Amino acid sequence: MLLKKASIFSTEWAEAKLKVGHVILFVAVVCISLIAISTWGIFNSLEYHLHDKETEMSNLSKTLSSNIEATLTQADTVLLVIKERLEAEGGSTEDLKKLEELLKIQQQRLPQIHGFFIYDEQGRWLLNSNGVIPAGANNSDRDYFIYHRDHSDSGPYLGPSIRSRSTNEWIMTISRRINHPDGSFAGVTIATIYLKYFLSLYDGVDMGENGLISLASTSGHIVVRKPFRDSDVGTDISKGQVFALLKPDVSSGTATIRSYIDNVERVIGFRRISGYPLVIIAAFDRNEILADWRKESFASLIMSSILLIILSIIGYRLIRLMSQQIQAQRELQAQQNNYIEVNKSLGLMALEDALTQLANRRHFDFFLDTEVTRTKRKLDGTALIMIDVDLFKNYNDHYGHVQGDECLKTVGAIIKKNANRIGDLAARYGGEEFAIVLTDTDYVGAFLLAERIRLDLENSKIPHSESPLGVVTISIGISTLSGAEFETPADLINTADKALYVAKSSGRNRTVISS
Repeated sequence: MLLKKASIFSTEWAEAKLKVGHVILFVAVVCISLIAISTWGIFNSLEYHLHDKETEMSNLSKTLSSNIEATLTQADTVLLVIKERLEAEGGSTEDLKKLEELLKIQQQRLPQIHGFFIYDEQGRWLLNSNGVIPAGANNSDRDYFIYHRDHSDSGPYLGPSIRSRSTNEWIMTISRRINHPDGSFAGVTIATIYLKYFLSLYDGVDMGENGLISLASTSGHIVVRKPFRDSDVGTDISKGQVFALLKPDVSSGTATIRSYIDNVERVIGFRRISGYPLVIIAAFDRNEILADWRKESFASLIMSSILLIILSIIGYRLIRLMSQQIQAQRELQAQQNNYIEVNKSLGLMALEDALTQLANRRHFDFFLDTEVTRTKRKLDGTALIMIDVDLFKNYNDHYGHVQGDECLKTVGAIIKKNANRIGDLAARYGGEEFAIVLTDTDYVGAFLLAERIRLDLENSKIPHSESPLGVVTISIGISTLSGAEFETPADLINTADKALYVAKSSGRNRTVISS
């Protein structure tokens, strides 16, 4: 009997030792895996930060190029009218007087305009929309005058940045040639544009402490640069890396390059200005991107180290107790796992919208309330995007509720694909309305994301015969939270709703930022 008990005890002890060995192996594998996952996550996070900033710079350069193109086109349109009027009617004193009054009105309407001018074929001033013509003033030595005198091209010409002879302010010129009836050179009409107006377009764009935005000619000379310095105007950067990328068949792109001027390595996005020999360059200091990445990586490393220590302690205690309590521990672990899975399933059911797999309204309200409280405490920016599917009731009435549900699933999937940053929340707000809460984001970042979602859905071309565009579209309203103590979640939602209402009442399929 004793031998039998001893044999049984020996067998159980051998089994216990074997299981302890398995636990040791398991803990070692988990620790190694955790280290590998943390290392992979850190390097993957670096790629994400750099790629995300490249995308941001690309979108920013695209937006700025559109604004600059519109600014130049407005001025050039006025010049075209002046040219055609002078060539058709001549330049008598009475005609110039009437034209001067007209140009003063146009100058008041266009804040970018420093002035409109007309010079005869000798470079003498015939008209100044600012009203004063200096005695003996002559501009025949200016670059634009020489160009038009020597070229019969009737198109617009962009001159280099210069200081105005009448006001001493930095300006940029756009000009056109005026011809006599026989086609010979009759003079030049120009519009001068404040360089500070271009700088004003960049206000509110967060470029970090060492970022920059440059507007340069395609020949490689700086027109204006933010931060602005007089010495930078006209600097030749044609030998820089960005112009090595700007091939004749390349209109835009992104890269990480070292600045030709200050030797700082930056992540850039560049884009040609359509119709004009200019290129806009938006650049963010790579070291600032790495600084954010290092903070996140350090926090991740600390958390991983704590987890490793905890796991090692738990593993050690388990090894000591396994010989006596292994069976009980296994049963308890199984019960705990079941309990965790059940709670996880219940939690997902309580916080997730079953149709779109996005967060539901309850989750959204809780998250927004928490985020507003956090923003007031830390003064970080918070943005809210409200999205409404255009004419969805008409869609449901025409295609049926089953197809309507499929449409909402598609919209939800597109939102989820684009709004995938850690710390943000995309939710189904109710019916055909969706909402996205963006942490640490200003209105520019929110606008870029909203436009990406809107264009992505429009390009999906979901048929909608009841819509004027023939496809399913969305209208978007954006509000931001500055962290003021009197602001509440309701304020943020109401502000975004008002912007959404403006978007829908303005024709739908557009994004509106609350003013």
